[in-house]
Amino acid sequence: MRFSHQSLSGLVLACAAVSVAAARDDATKPSIVLIMSDDQDRRLGSTDFQSVLHREIFSQGVEFVNHFATTAQCCPSRASFLRGQSAHNTNVTNVHAPGGNYDKWVQAGLDEEYLPHWLKKAGYKAEYVGKFLNGYNIINANITPKGWDHVDALLDPYTTYYNVPVMSQNGERPVYYQGFHSTDVVRTKALERLQSLVKGSEPYYLQIAPYAPHVQNDVHHTIPLARHMDLFPGISAPRTPNYNPDDEHQASKGGWPGTLPRMNETTQQTADKAFRYRAQALQGLDEIIEDVIAMLDANGKLDNTYVIYTSDNGYHIGQHRLPGGKALFYGEDTNLPFAVRGPGVPKNMTSQIPGVHLDLVPTFLDIAGLPEADWPSFLDGRSLLPQWKDPAGSSSGVGAGDGNSKETLNVEFWGSCTIEAPEGRELGAPFKNTTYKTLRMLGDRQSWLFAVWCTGQMELYDTAADPYELVNLAGKPEHEAVLSRLNALLLVTKSCAENTCRDPWAVFTPNNGTDEKVATMKEAMDTKYDAYFASFPRVHFASCMQYQDIANEQPFYPASAGTEKGLGFANRRPTDNFAFTTGGVAITDDNFHGTPEQRHATLEQVYAGARNLTDEELAAPAEPKKGGKGNGGDGAAEKRWGSRSCPSGLDLAMINTQIFLAHR
Repeated sequence: MRFSHQSLSGLVLACAAVSVAAARDDATKPSIVLIMSDDQDRRLGSTDFQSVLHREIFSQGVEFVNHFATTAQCCPSRASFLRGQSAHNTNVTNVHAPGGNYDKWVQAGLDEEYLPHWLKKAGYKAEYVGKFLNGYNIINANITPKGWDHVDALLDPYTTYYNVPVMSQNGERPVYYQGFHSTDVVRTKALERLQSLVKGSEPYYLQIAPYAPHVQNDVHHTIPLARHMDLFPGISAPRTPNYNPDDEHQASKGGWPGTLPRMNETTQQTADKAFRYRAQALQGLDEIIEDVIAMLDANGKLDNTYVIYTSDNGYHIGQHRLPGGKALFYGEDTNLPFAVRGPGVPKNMTSQIPGVHLDLVPTFLDIAGLPEADWPSFLDGRSLLPQWKDPAGSSSGVGAGDGNSKETLNVEFWGSCTIEAPEGRELGAPFKNTTYKTLRMLGDRQSWLFAVWCTGQMELYDTAADPYELVNLAGKPEHEAVLSRLNALLLVTKSCAENTCRDPWAVFTPNNGTDEKVATMKEAMDTKYDAYFASFPRVHFASCMQYQDIANEQPFYPASAGTEKGLGFANRRPTDNFAFTTGGVAITDDNFHGTPEQRHATLEQVYAGARNLTDEELAAPAEPKKGGKGNGGDGAAEKRWGSRSCPSGLDLAMINTQIFLAHR
């Protein structure tokens, strides 16, 4: 076909008009800023110490008090958040091998299809500053997290050392920001990126992820900014009803918590000190919120930006005799701070609507206006945007006490975990028999927590009557009917994918050959279904393994979930025999940084004392790892950092690499 000059000109003008219209549409799309703390409790009142969070987000938006993590540990929770999938579908199930870390995330190909890629399809810029995934470290930092237009990430093993911040910007050689606290470095760098984004014409997603209030591993508590270290004298961990419970209640616990002695006075004093440090450390998060809101407001962008505050998982301090830590299914570990302000979100409201981190990817894609036909097919969550805009409306699904699908949450865990307190090793940590499957049902009158440990022990709590999860009802004949329904649901949720995660009731057909369905817990409790639900096999494990294994976790329901067609296999590559990298600590600093003078430090000041890590520092020996099924080099090519390379013949991957076998 031949075009005249006039027709070509018209075509050009038409295309230009479409481009202008598209640019105009993009310019009106809301932007998203997500601030994610690390290991922050909701049920112990940590947000009570954050006056800026209350002023700028709670009072200007909605606090959702029933938002949960589906795995109460950093790496698997963050991986699920970024992929919109349960941990049993990502197979990133712990913070280190064999369960998972950044190396496993990359080898599985999960980094090729996750949040930033999808947001960019919708015309958004996507940027990230702070902690990414556990195991992103000084050795593999050149394997840049894919999808981000800009990523500036904290690097292990220095992530845990607040006053030795080491980061990599877009996969470049690691840089040590000497003389600064990592919270200040993350804040300063995030504000510099935000300033650039608000000046641009594209909508954007910016995630700001400081390490606080996570413990610094070597001292078993967080390290606040120096300017906050005198705050909140005399405060102590809340003495909730489940704090350091008596023998009668503790004896009914399953797994390793049931073996713990009561906390003595010294342990309680240490826990109180840890709680105070956490309250102090959260002031650095408040400063991030304050500066982000101020910058958005000053640039006229605040009203068209969703600002979200949350954490990757919760935390306990003294509950169920646990001096400090997470990784359990109890409410303290899984119920997260979560609040949002933004376009269409009402002000100064509290909502009971349940949600999980799996729901945030579809929520963000909904905000971005990406057609659902372009959403990945494997998402396990649902968009929460209607609930954000109508937090008291019928979309909540709460109020009838039916325990409907919106209220049915899966919580799971694999691998070892520890007690994040000085007494941890004395109490038996790290613990190995920690794997479990859990179902949490939220409602006004049907509210339950049901857990099955890999040891075969079960826990069942009526959380409406027993919100502190103290009285284990498992094994009591009067609760067998409830347990049989929850067991059938858990068979589904422990292996669900896509729609079965969003609506696990949909798989049940009490009368084969008919259209009869059971859609709520209230309906399921009809006595005519007793035999049907009693016929389901009990959830159990063949043994306590440190990673997900199909044979070990049979049976599944539907049965196809326990095959190569289920558990996310179709959307990730195999990770058997994956190699993981670790770096050693070569830099220490006993000073406390984050002085009052650094409160408004500029990027130039942060960079003034910064330097690249040397080859010798990159090659520092890592702490020996235990529990592997083999170790050695992966034969990886020499690592390169921009124009700089490691010395000839020095293969960092071979120095600090281990291989774990057969961990699906």
